Amino acid sequence: MKVQKFLSLFLLISLFFVVSCKGNYFEKALSYQTDGEYEKAIDYYGKAIEKGDNAAEAEKNIGDIYFSHDQYDYAFECYGRSIELGSESAMDTVIKCGSFGDENVRNLAAKTLSNIKSHEAREIIFDKLVNVLKSEDNNKIIDTLEIIFKLDRDVSPISEEIISLLDSDNLIIRQKVLAIFPKFPDIVCGNDECFNKIILFLSQKNEMIKTSAIDCLGDMKKNAKRALPVLIDVAAKDPINREKALNAVAKIGIPTKEEAANMYEFFKDKPNEIKIQILNIFGNLAGKDERVKDYVPNILTFLKYTDPGVKQTARSVLTKIGKASEKTIPELINLLKEDNTEIVSRAIYELGDFGKSASDAIEPLKKIAGTTKNADIKKIATDALQKIQ
Repeated sequence: MKVQKFLSLFLLISLFFVVSCKGNYFEKALSYQTDGEYEKAIDYYGKAIEKGDNAAEAEKNIGDIYFSHDQYDYAFECYGRSIELGSESAMDTVIKCGSFGDENVRNLAAKTLSNIKSHEAREIIFDKLVNVLKSEDNNKIIDTLEIIFKLDRDVSPISEEIISLLDSDNLIIRQKVLAIFPKFPDIVCGNDECFNKIILFLSQKNEMIKTSAIDCLGDMKKNAKRALPVLIDVAAKDPINREKALNAVAKIGIPTKEEAANMYEFFKDKPNEIKIQILNIFGNLAGKDERVKDYVPNILTFLKYTDPGVKQTARSVLTKIGKASEKTIPELINLLKEDNTEIVSRAIYELGDFGKSASDAIEPLKKIAGTTKNADIKKIATDALQKIQ
């Protein structure tokens, strides 16, 4: 009985000793850190982590030691692990580093937040970022927007808060917001109020906002197709931003077929340089995007312009694209009514190459062959009829 009591007491004392030691690793490390004995502090924090003794804060404190010694890579590795373990203080530290003077530190902060795998931690990060965005401290908002811009992850969960800052009186905040928008283009372009505000920025006198809006639309690529007419107008009327606007147009790509329907009328009052640039965008897509074949009839209308450079570019682009798609047959038939001989002859060639698929062109071609006084057109139309019938 005495032996049993002795063993029980021994086990109790042993357990108390183990628990006490376990709890002392973190405290000892903290004491060493306070006294400036950093190597010992890191050693004991490491033991605390192994034993699960306040591991999250231990990782964070090791990170602080490395940070204070400018060993930033090691510091942010520790901060990342600390956040994964649930430390909000490490999270706050990393977010604050977004405004640090050293660009490398700012980049590491964004990279650390981007690499967090814990779903719960990511939600907390977004909550903290949103809280800063709702503050009245413009400097903190700007720094936080910079972190969000650099985040290598989907930031659409906080899109509403970011979009709201488009109304800020601070121009830098607006600029930062415009830089972030391409991270969730479908949301931005699907929000008419937001999209229209960006379009309005294109007419502002402030060059910083204007150029940021141009870049924003270009970086949203095909999602911003409805901005093409406005960007082309900017290119036509604003020599300073012409190249930037045309680069944005090239990124967005070809317009919708509805927008292309009146292409000739739209470009009639635009400088010849703009016409050539737009034609080259189509030419650059030749062989890369089959949809460009649907625009052959629209490109043919550029042959109406009198400028030799525009006409030659149109011919070159048509050669690059090659045969039009069968979907364009009705449009090609409609072009047979044009007064421009080159347009009519090219439309006839295209229709002839379709063979029997272009049977709807038989009657119009017969009419041309029977009424035209142009011997070349008559021969081309007759040859096309033979291919189609």
